Amino acid sequence: MKRTPIKPGTKPMKRTPMSRGLTGLLSSASFQFSKKPAKRMKSRMKAIPAAEKAHYKRVAALPCARCGIETFSQAAHSNRYQDGKGARLKADYLATFPLCCDRPGIVGCHYKHDQCIDMTREEADARTDGYIADTKRKLGI
Repeated sequence: MKRTPIKPGTKPMKRTPMSRGLTGLLSSASFQFSKKPAKRMKSRMKAIPAAEKAHYKRVAALPCARCGIETFSQAAHSNRYQDGKGARLKADYLATFPLCCDRPGIVGCHYKHDQCIDMTREEADARTDGYIADTKRKLGI
């Protein structure tokens, strides 16, 4: 480092990328001095229409379709592609049915159904058909 003041009219020293610490891999320190701040991706939540929200609340008010317990139900979406399920997509809101949530010390039916615990995928799909039909019948759809 030059400790004496620079004379007027002289050009400052040229620094190489090596002297700045840029050796091909960018260090975290080099990002601190960048002129433009990094762009952050904003997560966009899809707005749920009022009709869908009302349907989810009506489904959650029903007793669990698997064990019959009341007041612990959630609106569970179908996991079948026939109902509109896809990569990063949930099934259609009409393909929902009530399953109970986890409680302290008890694994809920919603988790068991999604993970196919104590059943095969084919059995889960068959049960889903019955649950959806039963839910539509109870709600009068």
